[in-house]
Amino acid sequence: MENNTFILKGLVKSYSGNQMNINKAKTIVKKSYKLFVVEGIHKHYGSSEFDITLSNSNYKIIKTKVNGEFDVELNKGIYTFFLLKDGKAYLNNFDGLGNYSYVEIKDNVNNFIIRDYQNAYF
Repeated sequence: MENNTFILKGLVKSYSGNQMNINKAKTIVKKSYKLFVVEGIHKHYGSSEFDITLSNSNYKIIKTKVNGEFDVELNKGIYTFFLLKDGKAYLNNFDGLGNYSYVEIKDNVNNFIIRDYQNAYF
């Protein structure tokens, strides 16, 4: 019998302040996040903010641990992970084809990283 769901384990890394000096350790802030996990590939229209009211796909809202770690059980498919803040979804990673970055789930994933650059500058 084939397994219908898979476990994705991940981490949110939050960067703050000046990230330009490549010889200096980068500031990584540890805090808990809410994540908006939505099925499918979504266009970014030039913005890092995603209007969650426009999504007609299935979604989950999950919370990370204080160190940013999370795990979620998902069916096989393609998913986009957004950070939720003040009722808005945010993702500043793109696929180069006009879409937000996404992950295809067809097996367990153990090291998925989401980077939060909202308070960083380069």
